[in-house]
Amino acid sequence: MVDVIALDTSASLADWISAIGQAAGAVGTVAAVVVALFLPGWQRAKIRPIVTLEFDRTSEDIAVHENPPWASVWIRLRATNRPGRETARKVRVIVSKVEPEDGFVMPESTLSLRELSWSEVRTGELDLPAGMQRRVDVAHVDKKRAEKKDLVSPWPDLGMGLAGWPQRYDGRDYLGEGAFRITLTVAGENLDASEWEIRISFKKVGLSNKSSLARIRDAIEVSDPVLISKETSLRRRRWLADG
Repeated sequence: MVDVIALDTSASLADWISAIGQAAGAVGTVAAVVVALFLPGWQRAKIRPIVTLEFDRTSEDIAVHENPPWASVWIRLRATNRPGRETARKVRVIVSKVEPEDGFVMPESTLSLRELSWSEVRTGELDLPAGMQRRVDVAHVDKKRAEKKDLVSPWPDLGMGLAGWPQRYDGRDYLGEGAFRITLTVAGENLDASEWEIRISFKKVGLSNKSSLARIRDAIEVSDPVLISKETSLRRRRWLADG
């Protein structure tokens, strides 16, 4: 007679159900951890400030100012914080590189790596609320400066200079004439840095200190700013922090 051994299938099924439940719980825990770790970062990224640069020749981006003892034309860019974002705090625009083109040479004494001045408010940094736009001075073309109470070094002639902050009066902002490729870094306390490139040209053929500012303005050419690099990745910032 053959003995029939009964298998305890109910116990096996219970074990399987228990195991599946534990696995599901573990997956749920992992999912919760992933959400806790990464969702806030994603949410922050959606409101993180993004500052862009623009230029419009038909506007006050290129402006004529007559303020004795100087007469000058100012070249400016408009910085805008994208709508729907946090306020961009302590925004700065910095000249990180100046390269002469078309055979022109930059004066050796020029101090080119400089922070630029925000227009009108005369400061090197400011807060930029969402959707807000502010102009930043990049360069200016001045008629020959006259020395004033030993505080100002006269420019050697009609020429272009960088609009650095703080404003210099020692002549080291002088570029003269020529075509220049300028790299600008936009940075701030709570935004990812970005690099932009513009080209500015001033050729004074037929011009002199007696020329009108309108004629001098017409001799200035400015390209639209082009974004050449940006640091937008939280992963990249962590990688830099970790070395």
